[in-house]
Amino acid sequence: MTAEQVAHRVARVFADRHPAWHGALRPVGHGLEAVVFLTELEPYGAVAVKAPWRRFPGGSYGAGVDCRALLRQERVLAAWAAAAGLPVARPLALHETDDQDLLVSAYVEGDDRPPDPAGLGALLSRLHAAPPPELVPVVHGPSGDFRTALAARIPDRLDRVERLAGEALAADRSRLDAGRLRAALPVRPGRLLHMDFRAANLRCRGGAIRAVLDWSNAAIADPAFELARMHEAGTLTDAVLDGYGDRDWAARVPPAARILYHLDAALMFALVFRLGAPDPERAAGATERARVLLAELPAALERQASA
Repeated sequence: MTAEQVAHRVARVFADRHPAWHGALRPVGHGLEAVVFLTELEPYGAVAVKAPWRRFPGGSYGAGVDCRALLRQERVLAAWAAAAGLPVARPLALHETDDQDLLVSAYVEGDDRPPDPAGLGALLSRLHAAPPPELVPVVHGPSGDFRTALAARIPDRLDRVERLAGEALAADRSRLDAGRLRAALPVRPGRLLHMDFRAANLRCRGGAIRAVLDWSNAAIADPAFELARMHEAGTLTDAVLDGYGDRDWAARVPPAARILYHLDAALMFALVFRLGAPDPERAAGATERARVLLAELPAALERQASA
């Protein structure tokens, strides 16, 4: 599927839902899930149009992920974040058709400067401090319970990585029973986590963050889960943590839970860099990181269970 093919489908939706529109659709971004176009749309002016490549992307997302549900979630969470005083692209319209689903949002222009690390950390702290919205995020799965979903997702991701890598990463799979993993995850007040806080999903000007984009991976869970994901991505620098106001966050996470948070991220990157954005070197690095974490997990589970 190409951006041009998606643009043709978007144009057909606009012809039906916005008959006065006669503009052009210029691609301004894309990811594993969707392509984003810039156009002019009355009465809003410049808008961003997020259009999934396909409704069920598969690949590193896994079977059954529905991009229609993700667009609905993004509309709700962006509206919630705006009401909470957080910088977002204001959602304007959601169109669902058999041909193409799309979300229209206010276009927020940025420049090429990366976000100020301290400002990024401070914004992340504000997000984690806010009472979460009344929503069950898509990643929570059918149960609606994040701990249940994460405990099931880790063995599933491990199976997929091992098949792709052609080797076993865990010496003892009996330790990875979903019930045991769920019991190792702490029961803490959940906060809204963005779970993809990186430059591609931030609109900045002069280093100041003007909008947080793409809430597809959002969860309501322990904030340490997001920090662990950023650590594995290499984006959780000391400067970011200084802005966040907590360099010692990891010390307060139970040892097995901390490993599980990092392991989920390492396995995700091992899949993404094989399926979604192929990069053999980074895929190998994420796979080796998962192997190391899996070797540390049994002892951590024993220590945590006996504490």
